[in-house]
Amino acid sequence: MNKINEQSASQFLANHYDEIKEEINDLSTRRNMAGIFQAIVNHINYLLANGQIEKIGIRLKYIGWLYKRGNEQICNLIENLFVRSFRDMKRRCTTEQWIYMYQHIPRNLKQIYLLQDKNCNLITQKSFI
Repeated sequence: MNKINEQSASQFLANHYDEIKEEINDLSTRRNMAGIFQAIVNHINYLLANGQIEKIGIRLKYIGWLYKRGNEQICNLIENLFVRSFRDMKRRCTTEQWIYMYQHIPRNLKQIYLLQDKNCNLITQKSFI
């Protein structure tokens, strides 16, 4: 099975993130996949700040789908840019919002988040010793 490359991923994301479609297309023409994922993180933070949390669950599912089918570069960007942003999102949320969001994080992304969070906590603990 062929994995989804950057160009196909850009098209998929532009089709599923209508509000920032132009920005995604612009970044795609410059072959800036990291910029696309950062734009999506910014968009999700915007939705969160405006109380549109229901939309976030759907957006997270798109990224989970892409992670399952993406090539190595896509998966690395999702792990290192998108999933790492969950920690900041959690800080911006109320407890109720985070519970709702966490329930909608796809399993594959949740596993990565939990592993990253565990590793971050270990590093933080070691730095205090």
